[in-house]
Amino acid sequence: MASGSLLDPRSKLAVFIAACFSAFSGMTHPQEFALLTLCVAAVLLCREWRRAFFTCLAFALMFLSDLFLVPRLSGIPQNIVMLLCHFCRFILPLLTSFYLITHTSRIGEYISAFTRMHLPNEVIIPLAVMLRFVPTIQEEWQTVNQALRLRGMALTWKNVLRRPLQMMEYMLVPFLLQCSVIVDEMSAAVMARGFDRNMPRSSYAEVRMKPLDWCAVMLSAALMTWNLCF
Repeated sequence: MASGSLLDPRSKLAVFIAACFSAFSGMTHPQEFALLTLCVAAVLLCREWRRAFFTCLAFALMFLSDLFLVPRLSGIPQNIVMLLCHFCRFILPLLTSFYLITHTSRIGEYISAFTRMHLPNEVIIPLAVMLRFVPTIQEEWQTVNQALRLRGMALTWKNVLRRPLQMMEYMLVPFLLQCSVIVDEMSAAVMARGFDRNMPRSSYAEVRMKPLDWCAVMLSAALMTWNLCF
């Protein structure tokens, strides 16, 4: 995970919450642009330049296709392209903000931030484990895929179409078994670090809400209110 972010973990969570509520509220084009701008600005402040560039590129392609390509089509092809464009534009802010909270902050920073908010351990521990679990299972999925590729059974369209049931078994069985091992290891790590003790904890990660963070929180709240109420 990256650690050179200019934003506090709490402001990133505010952006993610705003994206979640706004995406399901039925946005207009100005609201879509505003939400994407907020997510991309937060990603840029975390120094994820490539992620911000490809997010803007994907949104531009989907928007231009919906604007110019869809009216030139008719029937089933028109419906398929329109559905694809709308779905990608709908899920893009969610994926961008989800990447923001899972890949641009360390777990220690989240724990320190949640502790400063005086949240109970019953809330801090599940949130910290969840945020650490997501990138871990992504790494395990890549490991399983690499192991299958060495055996000539890579996850490709050709293999999926030729033997779908076997590919599902080869991918899911080791992946799910490894996920259960990861959960056990994380539970043991939580116990070893004393999170089950009801006592104040110190942290090496110093987090503090700066003016930039408060701006991100206020913009997220304003954008969410705009999308939900108007």
